[in-house]
Amino acid sequence: MNVNAPQDPQTPVPQATAREFLAVVFRRKWLIIGLFAVTTLTVLAVALTTPVVYMSSSRVLIHRGEPQSLLTGYRTVFNDWEADLASEIEVARSYPVLQSARELLKADPKAAGVRLNARQVDVEVMGKSNVIALAYQDGDPEVAQQVCDALTRAYIDYRQNAMTLNYPQGFFRREIDKVRADLETWMEKRRRYAAENDIVDVDQQNRVLLDERSTLQKKLTDLQTDLAQNQTVYAVMEDMREHPSVDLPSLGPNMNGDALLEMKRRVLEQESRVALIRERYRDDSPEVMAANATLDTLRSLLRREVGSRMELSKSRLTSLEAGIAVVQHQLDANQRQLDSMPPKAIAIAQMDREIAVLKERYESLSKDSDQARVTENVTPTVSVVLLSPAGRAVSKSTRDYVRLALAPAFSLIVGIGLAFFMDGLDVTVRTSGHAEEAIELPVLAALNERRRVRGVRTR
Repeated sequence: MNVNAPQDPQTPVPQATAREFLAVVFRRKWLIIGLFAVTTLTVLAVALTTPVVYMSSSRVLIHRGEPQSLLTGYRTVFNDWEADLASEIEVARSYPVLQSARELLKADPKAAGVRLNARQVDVEVMGKSNVIALAYQDGDPEVAQQVCDALTRAYIDYRQNAMTLNYPQGFFRREIDKVRADLETWMEKRRRYAAENDIVDVDQQNRVLLDERSTLQKKLTDLQTDLAQNQTVYAVMEDMREHPSVDLPSLGPNMNGDALLEMKRRVLEQESRVALIRERYRDDSPEVMAANATLDTLRSLLRREVGSRMELSKSRLTSLEAGIAVVQHQLDANQRQLDSMPPKAIAIAQMDREIAVLKERYESLSKDSDQARVTENVTPTVSVVLLSPAGRAVSKSTRDYVRLALAPAFSLIVGIGLAFFMDGLDVTVRTSGHAEEAIELPVLAALNERRRVRGVRTR
């Protein structure tokens, strides 16, 4: 019989039976069991070595925008929601917030030894809203809750203090104290300068000095006029003493010229009498001698009166010259004071200007401080609202038992597939079906091979 003859088309193709399927499975059972065991052990190792993680979370509401000014209370609102919230997420994870949270944990005696790991911080936006969830995960539920609470407080403090405009009490206090100190310094400097230079009111003192100068100049003019008059009288008296026959001019009201005129008139009358007598009598006659003696007496009295008047006029001249010197000295002093007033006025004006500027700045700072305090009290400046504090930590297990259970099940399927694949590569004839496929002839009968039991022999 030709084994290579083509198969009759009418001959049915042999089909694999469940028996053959089970036979393959049992032949490759160690492959399937080994793959299943390895997969199961791997899944168990991963499940047992994966720690249980607890997560605590809190929620905060963000007031978007930034205040324009502390004195107005208005807030600039941005329209880019995604950019704003993404920035807030980065702020919550930023170093200042984490460092502040670490400081809060150090200050809390209940959180002694707790350390914050930045990689375990989670921040996300709750949907399409301005609510941000802050979370922290740790193997200890109490640690997770403590760190989440510290992180929430640090973020709120950072937003309220660093990213909002609170009342700058320190700034206003420093500036007001500085301006007040400068103002007191300049006022004391002005007072000391005014006391050292005898300055009360520069304009008024200038007017007083000008009036005093006018009075002194008038007084000096009067004294100079009197001096000139008395010098003239003195010269006339001196000439009269040398020449008694000189006519006596007007001597002024202070010189009592009537007595001298009377004395001069009597001398002239006596001279006329002597001349008449000498016409009648001889020069050595008693009448002429008596008349000459009387004339000499009158002339002597006139010279004596003129001398006394000259002494009086001389003393008057000395007094007038001394008065003129005094008035001139006063005028010089007055002029020096007038010359010194412009620099003093400039210095006082500069000090007054500095004092005025400092007073204006002090009033402006006080007004701005009051306005800022009012704005802080009537305008909500808090940019973060705590919606829910850090709650009790809940377990966030990474053990997905469904997937862990599916892994061994899929390993069985893969193992069976590998078993059939490897069995297909094996060309050994093991069953009647294999024999029929190999010789393309039907098998009429099959004898089962009895397996010998190793180590047991029947004698």
